[in-house]
Amino acid sequence: MWHRRTMRQFPVRKHPRLPKPAYQAGHIFFLTCATYARFPWFERYEELAFASVDLLESLAAERGTDIFAWCFMPDHCHLLVRDDDTVEFIRLFKGKLTPIARKIEPGRSLWQKSFYDHALRKSESVFTVAAYIWENPVRGGVIDSPEKYGLSGSIVWPDWRFAYSY
Repeated sequence: MWHRRTMRQFPVRKHPRLPKPAYQAGHIFFLTCATYARFPWFERYEELAFASVDLLESLAAERGTDIFAWCFMPDHCHLLVRDDDTVEFIRLFKGKLTPIARKIEPGRSLWQKSFYDHALRKSESVFTVAAYIWENPVRGGVIDSPEKYGLSGSIVWPDWRFAYSY
């Protein structure tokens, strides 16, 4: 039997999100969204991966979002973004992509709940973090060179692949 006294001995769980104003201040965030149970949606269904890219581009245009880098791996995606409300941007992105996935495979959940975020510090180079994102498929053994991977990109730097070709 649990007693109140015993329950107070456990530490209070830390909230995984920063205070809401931090997401509305135009900071640059490195975000990771994982698929539910790490199911390889973006590997098995190329049309979903390309729909994801199209959705990123349209949301960025609608909202004035800067997308410095993105990469879709088999079971997760990485984004490097600056938006007036980052949480709302992710909510819209995940919410608009879910019905597309349901048409492909009804009954299977697309997204793991929530997302991982890292607010870039002033000392962190945006391009270095972007390069880290683009190199993810190489580290994951998917491809041998980041510029050859078709599911990575940047809206801010559309010619980013030239940085790797030299």
